[in-house]
Formats: sequence, structure tokens, C-alpha cells
Amino acid sequence: MSLLDEIRSRANQPTVPPRQDVLQQPTTTDTLTELSATDAVQQPTEVSELKRLEDLLASYPEIAPRVPVRLEVPIKDELDELCHRDKVTIETLVEAFYVTCKDKESVMRQVIKEAKKRLKSRKEVGNIRSSLTKLNNLTKNKK
Repeated sequence: MSLLDEIRSRANQPTVPPRQDVLQQPTTTDTLTELSATDAVQQPTEVSELKRLEDLLASYPEIAPRVPVRLEVPIKDELDELCHRDKVTIETLVEAFYVTCKDKESVMRQVIKEAKKRLKSRKEVGNIRSSLTKLNNLTKNKK
């Protein structure tokens, strides 16, 4: 078979009928009736599925917006490694720590004691940084 014969045979192959533009309004009443019957069957299913998903979502606790947390670098690195290894996020890990500790009064007291110690240390660091900035600004103004 020659190349010309192949081209001719391809031209005679069946083609797909053109698709109807879904954005255009149907012109026949049969099409309208068919579409409204289809919508009537699908819509209750979609509405019930939507309602089911909304009810399911409402059964879970609401998640607060992200809270920016600054951590010491070595602790952040260890937490990142732990989260990566166990495939959890830092946020869910912190939630789990809290939920686990809140019912254990002695553990919670120990955690709060450590938190207060760390807060005191961070305030000292903040005061030192503030003093350094003030001194640097004073020496820059004299030059």
C-alpha cells in the first residue's frame, strides 16, 4: 500500500461526533427534560453527601490558627528529627504532649516549673540584647 492510499484510508475512518458545548443553552425541549431529570436524581445525592461531610467535619475539634513558636535551635532540631521519624507535625506533637501531661498533676507541675525557668532565661537574654542594641546605637551616634 502506498503512502497516498494510507492517507485516503485514514480519511474514511470513523470520527467522533462533535461534543455539545455545555455552556450553550440546549435548544430542544427533550434535552431540557433529560437534563432536569438527571439533575433531580444527582442533586439529592450531592446534597446528602455534602450534609454528611459537614456533619463529619463538625464532629472533629476546631483547629486554631497557626501559632508562631520560637524554640532553642538544638530543641527545634531534635523535634524536627522526631517528627520526621514518626511522621507527625510539630503542632500535633505539642497537642499530644499537652493532652498527655494535663491529667498527670506531678508531670504538669514539673513542666510548668521548667517553663518558668526558661521564661526567666529568655527575659534575661532579651534584656542583654536590648542593652547591646542601645550601646551600639550610642557608639554609632558618637562617631
